[in-house]
Amino acid sequence: MVEYSKDYKKIKNLPRIAILLLIIFGLFLSAYYLGFTRTYCGKDQACFLVHSSNCSPAEVYVSRSNNVYHYLVYPTLQNKCKIKIIFERAQEGTLPEHVAFLEGKSMTCFIPKDNLRNLNPLEMDHVIDYCSGDLKEGLYELIIKRMYEFIVVNIGDIAEEAQQVMKV
Repeated sequence: MVEYSKDYKKIKNLPRIAILLLIIFGLFLSAYYLGFTRTYCGKDQACFLVHSSNCSPAEVYVSRSNNVYHYLVYPTLQNKCKIKIIFERAQEGTLPEHVAFLEGKSMTCFIPKDNLRNLNPLEMDHVIDYCSGDLKEGLYELIIKRMYEFIVVNIGDIAEEAQQVMKV
């Protein structure tokens, strides 16, 4: 019977230990990139801006004109940062057909990390070009609907102006 030295037993267990460490590292890495380790900023926009400028996982609730938005940052392996914007709740008194365009809808934005340092992701005007999703479509539909309503209401004034211009 051959006896193994204690050193051989340690070397024999080395691949198992390496695989276990690799699995643990993979779990931590995937938890980070999936957002499980996300910093919850609550309503603190400054906290969110600090984390989002570095593309660190974070989330914040923002109230703008009594509308509630939920922002989530997800880091990616690419040179872009993923920000998900969810329209949680419309202000009281909003027309039901307008609520249908927005409430519960979301959009996902992929913003180059270099651009994140120069823009405020909490401002829709700054990020809308990088986004896609139901919320973006709903916002555009609502804008078009409001423009159409404005034109219909003011069609008489518009026609008079057009006639004045044609007389000149």
